[in-house]
Amino acid sequence: MSNERLDLIEKGLNSKNIEEYEIYLVERNMYETIFLKNQADNEREIRDFEYFIRILSQKKDETGIGVIKGNSLDKGQIDKNIDICATLSKFNSSTKYFFPEKTHISDLNTADKKILNDPIAIKKDLAEELISEASQQKDVKTTFGRFRIHSYHSFLRNSNALNLDSKKTFFFIEFALKAQENGKLSEFWEAGYYKEKEHLKFNERVNDWARRAKDTLRAEEPKPANDAIVIFSPSVLRAAINPVIGFHALAIAHFEKISRYNIGDKVASDNITLIDDGLLDGGLSSNSWDSEGNPQQETEVLKNGVFQNRLYNQKYAILDDVLSTGNAKRAENGTVVNGISNLKILPGDISLKEMISNVKEGYYIEQFSWLHPDDISGNFGAEIRNGYFIKNGEFQNPIKLGNVSGNVLEMVKNCLYISKEREFSENVLFPYMAFNNLNVSS
Repeated sequence: MSNERLDLIEKGLNSKNIEEYEIYLVERNMYETIFLKNQADNEREIRDFEYFIRILSQKKDETGIGVIKGNSLDKGQIDKNIDICATLSKFNSSTKYFFPEKTHISDLNTADKKILNDPIAIKKDLAEELISEASQQKDVKTTFGRFRIHSYHSFLRNSNALNLDSKKTFFFIEFALKAQENGKLSEFWEAGYYKEKEHLKFNERVNDWARRAKDTLRAEEPKPANDAIVIFSPSVLRAAINPVIGFHALAIAHFEKISRYNIGDKVASDNITLIDDGLLDGGLSSNSWDSEGNPQQETEVLKNGVFQNRLYNQKYAILDDVLSTGNAKRAENGTVVNGISNLKILPGDISLKEMISNVKEGYYIEQFSWLHPDDISGNFGAEIRNGYFIKNGEFQNPIKLGNVSGNVLEMVKNCLYISKEREFSENVLFPYMAFNNLNVSS
């Protein structure tokens, strides 16, 4: 069906003698169960599609790029979209640009065949397993839950005879557990995406949620400290590292002269090796090709703390006269932006338990209420939602509220320990990491 949709749009482009064009089309299917308390309250199934057209207008030393988004296959609407897009390409001007051509694309499976064959049955079984695990927890109650399966089919076709498609399946969980004791009430609320069924681990995950909900009842504000040692969980690291280290590694940051990184600079501790891996097995952003049709790949960003390579999409690769590293992302309006794929940090040589035992006094942070560091400066300050105070190598008491502040660019230069264990958190595969020189306030 989607190839027929592409053919229809391409026919309209050819009828108007558009020489350089690209069609990016995505079919999205979503299957959802919503829980209220311990019962399924609502079942939803949503199917939709949208397409983006890009048209190029070559000028002497520049290229005009028109972009338009559509979701109608009515011939009149397609023709109208093409006319608008072509007009935009004549008025817009950017640096010299051309669409990618056909090249070798790795064969990467990013969809679960069982889900593709029977998504409703898989969703039903997994939703029942999730709520069953929650119902077995002692001293906590489910207040709300949402479990979804997503199935995407993406297509890209351009005037250079590039014709690609890929399928992807993944999961979304939103869940809330309430704990109550001696008049005190706490609620743990979690939401996130998971690429593989093996990542769901309902028994382990729900037990962890219940522990956090109960521990919050007796949590204290943290003891203030300057030059504090703080251990971050993989999900916290994702929120800190992706928008800052990931941003400064992008070619767009270099060309806009706001990147702090130059090739060969020592920018992190010796024990940190960071890789952008667009082919990572289990990575949420893994795919054979990026949003322009260039192959995704594995690119070493930091090696033993030294900046090795920038991450390029087609635009900045042309500007720097290099090959794209497959780091193009599609924005909601259809424009192509330069972005990371999946980030992974190589594991360390001690366990998380050993790491904690090495800390005389410090903090372990499982989750912040929010963490939004400034992508350029790296500065951050975030309220603790779930964590523990460490005393003499052991958790002394749960902590909440209070604030951890610092600078991500400086933080990664002060990494004390990296765990052997690594965990997926959406588009990262990160270990637990301990840093010093952070500030904790109550």
